[in-house]
Amino acid sequence: MNLSEFEREVKELFDADLVERAKNLKKSGNIFNPIFYIFFTRIVELSAIINDMVLPNRYELEELFRTRKDFLQIDYGTIGETIRRAWLYERERGVEFTFSNSVEDMLYLLYRMGKLQGKLDRIIMKYAEWEKNKLAELYFTILKILLELEDRINREIREEA
Repeated sequence: MNLSEFEREVKELFDADLVERAKNLKKSGNIFNPIFYIFFTRIVELSAIINDMVLPNRYELEELFRTRKDFLQIDYGTIGETIRRAWLYERERGVEFTFSNSVEDMLYLLYRMGKLQGKLDRIIMKYAEWEKNKLAELYFTILKILLELEDRINREIREEA
């Protein structure tokens, strides 16, 4: 397994547009954090692998990805309904939620999540070795990349202020 090549491919998923929109969300006070969303979903998957809920083989990993995709579709519907209700509530009380200032960025990032997660799945499958510790190492590498990205975004926001 070439971990440095894996890391490079994962980092390439997070292009400048995605990073800029994630920064915009943070600056506007939006509750949604796409980096954390990916971090959380991947830490849940890692936990399933570490705790032997998912065995380190192609079938089980693909099934894990399929389940996450199903939940993402449910999340889209729930998020859409939540936004709709928030707008109704804002109209009733006459005051906007701060997240309303960046709904466009949030919806764009939500749209990108499905594609990004799918690409990340393919990268994992490309480098996967069917041994628990080696698969876990891929996931820990992803988590490290996400933490570094989140840190970079926070630093850039502070520097811009």
